[in-house]
Amino acid sequence: MVSNRQTALMGLARQTATFDSSKLTVTIYDDEETVQSRRAAFHRIESSLGLLDNMKLPHVYADLDREGLYLEGVRRARAITEDMLVHGHKHFESMTERYHMTNATPFGLNFLMFRKTIELQGAAMQKEEWLPLIDQMKINGAYVQTELSHGTFVRGIETTATFDRDSDGFILNSPTLTSIKYWPGGLGLSCSHAVIVARLITNGKDHGMHWFVVQIRSLEDHSVLDGVELGDIGIKMGYNGTCNGYARFNQLRIPRKNLLAAHVQVLADGTYIKNAGDDVPLSKRLYATMLDVRCAIIESAAFALAQAVTVASRYSIVREQGSPMFDESNAEFPIVAYKSQHYRLLTVISQAYAILFASKEFSQTYRLFVKQRADSNFSLLSTVHALSTGLKAWSTGIAAAGAEEARKMCGGHGYVAMSGLPEMVATVSAMPTFEGENYVMWQQLGRYLFKQVDLYTAGKEVDANMQEFLCGFNEYLNELSTHSVTGDLSEPSTLLSIYLYRARALLATAYREFTEEAEVSSKAEAWNSSLMAITAAGHAYTVYIVLRSFQSRVATAEANLQPVLSRLCNLFALTTIVSPTPSFYSVTFFEAGILSPGQLSSIRKSINPILEQLLPDIIALTDAWDFTDASLCSALGCSDGNAYERLMSWTRQLPVNNGNIVRNAWEGGLFPGRPYGARL
Repeated sequence: MVSNRQTALMGLARQTATFDSSKLTVTIYDDEETVQSRRAAFHRIESSLGLLDNMKLPHVYADLDREGLYLEGVRRARAITEDMLVHGHKHFESMTERYHMTNATPFGLNFLMFRKTIELQGAAMQKEEWLPLIDQMKINGAYVQTELSHGTFVRGIETTATFDRDSDGFILNSPTLTSIKYWPGGLGLSCSHAVIVARLITNGKDHGMHWFVVQIRSLEDHSVLDGVELGDIGIKMGYNGTCNGYARFNQLRIPRKNLLAAHVQVLADGTYIKNAGDDVPLSKRLYATMLDVRCAIIESAAFALAQAVTVASRYSIVREQGSPMFDESNAEFPIVAYKSQHYRLLTVISQAYAILFASKEFSQTYRLFVKQRADSNFSLLSTVHALSTGLKAWSTGIAAAGAEEARKMCGGHGYVAMSGLPEMVATVSAMPTFEGENYVMWQQLGRYLFKQVDLYTAGKEVDANMQEFLCGFNEYLNELSTHSVTGDLSEPSTLLSIYLYRARALLATAYREFTEEAEVSSKAEAWNSSLMAITAAGHAYTVYIVLRSFQSRVATAEANLQPVLSRLCNLFALTTIVSPTPSFYSVTFFEAGILSPGQLSSIRKSINPILEQLLPDIIALTDAWDFTDASLCSALGCSDGNAYERLMSWTRQLPVNNGNIVRNAWEGGLFPGRPYGARL
């Protein structure tokens, strides 16, 4: 191992930790067996891809064009998929070896969405036909819903599947320019099949959205089938290892049996029937795949943010620059020592753990819903859907902002592609759009909260998860309570009550505003007029849920982890109070009447001691995520701390530095035809 000033600083930082980071790794991945299995899988894959030498320039930085980026994506996708098939694990079903969501690879949606939709919406015979082909990777599938002009608004989808009695099948058609399918991952160049979401029409009647399994490429030579136009949509901010694509269907004929028929059927004469005993609206079934993916997005947001802050933390340990203001010693200090640096680092670290633990708590509720859903019990659907919208919007927004903050914490070097941070920022920036744009998600959560308030005010039963939250809510609606908080502001129960009171107050404010506006205008106009207050209320409710989840996980953690996790949880709660970020969340706890100016001042002062206690654990808290050097793909963020030697090694290996570009660009002088030094 190389020994220099930077590696020595990194070694010292690890020695100062107050806890065993490997114990926290087990908490993150749930058990020791999973940790060891994942490590073995990463080693096999990184070895097969030639990534174990971290002084060698990663292939992704070798001036790859659109074709090169895609081929590199195919190479990596084959490696992780083959490892899952050969070794019988599922470590890369939702996240890749780079901790990107698997829709970043050409094979990623085959398991995550294509298989899941057939599993949930297919009849028994259809599952027997398709699932073995998927599991053995004999076919590669996409999930194709989004169109050129319709994304989150599923009811607006224009693609049609019209039943044709003569051929006993459906005619799939893109009737307009705006009905062209646009954006689905893997669709452009990679997939042989797809689940297509289209409007089912039989005997002249439109039955709304349904799912169809459609072959789009030949299994012999991968050529596009007649009646289908496919293509890649080009370079994006990130995710360029896959082929987000477009598809236009021109009178494509598909067999009647390809309509996914777990819940509905079309008979040979075109009669549309719902299966006996299935009284669940199909619109509810439509959420099934989306909820699965949302669950994966929330978890992925935690790892995406953790990766970025891991790089920033390691670089902050080894980067020495300047001396504190008024210090005349001229000695340089690691930038992590500056309050402005470790305040931001630890705040972002606390946010990554907050997302992770909220994800784990949500997953428990979601697994219960999945179990009930198998018996056509959808009683938890509204609860799970509401939680998923809020957590997806909050976690991805926080992760995107935090990753960019991590990049800025690394100064100029953080702007260099080889730091890994620009790609991390670009990749996580897609998450606020995936499976429902975040502002749409906030509206959906707001609609759910308003429905629960409607039930509460009418004296009817609210969902079980809302009973405690709405207890005494009339006082908030009638503005009879001051909602002020007393007690020790460092106590978890006091902090949670602050977030609870704030969420209730903002929901009551939004509900009153909407109700009053609806008395003088239409409900649609009132909703739009109140939208920012509704969004703020949804955000406040979600952050309350997140803090409650964080505290719950801390309470059940191993005894030797509880001190550091308790401090981290308190830091998350306190910094969120004093540092609200996006503008529409800036209805402060003070303005909501919950905290006094003196209490806010005390909170600000209480943050510094927590930072001092957590500062020795910055590296341990990021090491615990167990990221390999190859997964970070960062010259600045490798675990040994040897940032400068690695950055220069990679820089010298760049193809642009081989001399050819200089000859090509400047052959003939600064201006061809004029010798060097000649005047223009």
